[in-house]
Amino acid sequence: MRHTTSEQSGEIGHQTEIHGWDPELVPGSAGRTRRPEPGCPVEAALAAVAGRWTTLVLRELMGGPRGFTELRTRLPELSAKVLSERLRTLQESSLVTVERRRGFPVRTRYELTEAGRALRPLLVELYATGERLLRLREAELPARPARFT
Repeated sequence: MRHTTSEQSGEIGHQTEIHGWDPELVPGSAGRTRRPEPGCPVEAALAAVAGRWTTLVLRELMGGPRGFTELRTRLPELSAKVLSERLRTLQESSLVTVERRRGFPVRTRYELTEAGRALRPLLVELYATGERLLRLREAELPARPARFT
């Protein structure tokens, strides 16, 4: 059996694929997938900001290098354990570098790498999109009748 549609289209993908990709949503072949793949640019971006508190830690580091205590002060409701976990994950993802300064106590500074700084437009757009979604959801809520007491 031949799959003439995919053979004639010249597009990269599985032979049985006959999907018309939206060029704005999928401008390159890496995103032409039927399931989440680590090599998909959208999945890579989402993985970089995944996890509760991650976007806030990134936001704080966008202002420049910060020490652990400074991050704790700027995010007082974030536990030291979770902050350590998020910073470790960001370091393992090559988004943050860590500098340990000698002395007592040892001082630790965290700084975004070039890849970490590249997340700034994504965070800005996520904020703007979130604001829009909240407004739209609010506008679509049915009017609630007044309660009489």
